[in-house]
Amino acid sequence: MKPLIVFALGFAVRAAIVAANPIIWGGDSVLRLFDRFTLVKSHQLPLLQILIAGVSAISMDPLLVQLLMALVGAAAGLGFYWMAADLYGEEMAFLAALLFVTHPFILAVSTVPFQEILMLAGLLFAFHFFFVERWWLASLCLAAACLTRHEAWLACPVFAVAYFWMKDRTVRGALVAAALFGWMPVAWMMMRGGLSPAGHFVIEPPQSWRRLLRYVYIGWISVKFTQLPVVVLSVCGGWHLFRNWRRLDWRWWMAISFVCLFLGALPFSAHGVMPDPERYVTSREAHLPMFAMLLLAGFGLMLWPRWRRVLVGVSVVLGLAQALWYVRVQSSDSSTQVDYRLAQYLDRSVQRGERVLLLVPPSDREATGLFLEKARETGGEEGLRRAREELREVEATPFEFQRVVVYSRLGRDRFLKPPAPCGEWVAIWSRYPEAEGELAGARPVEVIRSGAEVVRVLRRDCGVVVDP
Repeated sequence: MKPLIVFALGFAVRAAIVAANPIIWGGDSVLRLFDRFTLVKSHQLPLLQILIAGVSAISMDPLLVQLLMALVGAAAGLGFYWMAADLYGEEMAFLAALLFVTHPFILAVSTVPFQEILMLAGLLFAFHFFFVERWWLASLCLAAACLTRHEAWLACPVFAVAYFWMKDRTVRGALVAAALFGWMPVAWMMMRGGLSPAGHFVIEPPQSWRRLLRYVYIGWISVKFTQLPVVVLSVCGGWHLFRNWRRLDWRWWMAISFVCLFLGALPFSAHGVMPDPERYVTSREAHLPMFAMLLLAGFGLMLWPRWRRVLVGVSVVLGLAQALWYVRVQSSDSSTQVDYRLAQYLDRSVQRGERVLLLVPPSDREATGLFLEKARETGGEEGLRRAREELREVEATPFEFQRVVVYSRLGRDRFLKPPAPCGEWVAIWSRYPEAEGELAGARPVEVIRSGAEVVRVLRRDCGVVVDP
């Protein structure tokens, strides 16, 4: 019953958060839903997009994708339970899994289509099947993780070396280990001609010492968005393991080696984020340190047998409250709120056969410049050329346009972008460069505001004139 409880709870808490806040927030999550059937995009790996395309063939309702993510999150909780049971027994594994499925950051982020929870699920099942010597299942699960995010590739040498050391220390064993746990990255690079196509990038040498500040940032995110009792338990568990490191078996060393490889690779990530790409990476990189903290917290529970259930109970309540707060903060951004409210208004008001012209702000020029610079550095002139081609496609449908299309149930073909002959409805953002001219003498039928963001909606007559 314990695995079933972990899975059911993991799904239920995500479904409850989605019901309470159905807005799809984030950047990559919206991009994935806007272009659902392009399976391979830039440097991204395709497994999550394949799943999104599969459920979108049934329905384009974003809710179906969110329920898919809830199932993936529930599966990750089950994988954590089994891996933890391999490390310190079923009783502690169940309590640790409760901490995992209610971890506020992991829980909140996995309610929208981000890749990290799918990567975690693949890695957790891969570790479990490796620990119980089901090599082919471990290989397949690791391959699935490797088709989700490049961070999972760092587990391949860990699995291969562990197989060689534990199973077969011969040349044949080394070849088998490399084939079992390295086939997917090799196949992907052969198919793509490298880690990513020209014009895109995955890794790069550190540009300055400020890359080391990424450790401070990811450490702060890991602590800030983890319940205080779990932080305390992970510190206690980690200190106990450090003092008794000679007693650790090979399974612990596999997990430790993988996390250390990830931390070592962090300064080499080519995907820094604004306002300082040298110092910052996406906060979602904290998933793996948080996974390590939760494993240590489960061990820490063993040190306080009298208080373990109280600590878990308090952590579960805090985790759920913090997850709801995190989702609400992320979706309360003014531009997100305006786009969502506009989509809701259009769904209620636009009649069959009518179309909507969206006059949205242009793309962020600062981020565009950074992308082109890195494309030149990593791919030369050919990389720069391809990057410019892709940017022209992106600029044709700026992010605000994509977000309204994703939020609305009207269908993508009902939305127009300039230059367009006419739309019976026109939505004009206040930050649109020619907003004043479009609004001159017009009387909006609706004005949608959130903070500094304002969108005015107009009605127009698009009657067809026929030549005599």
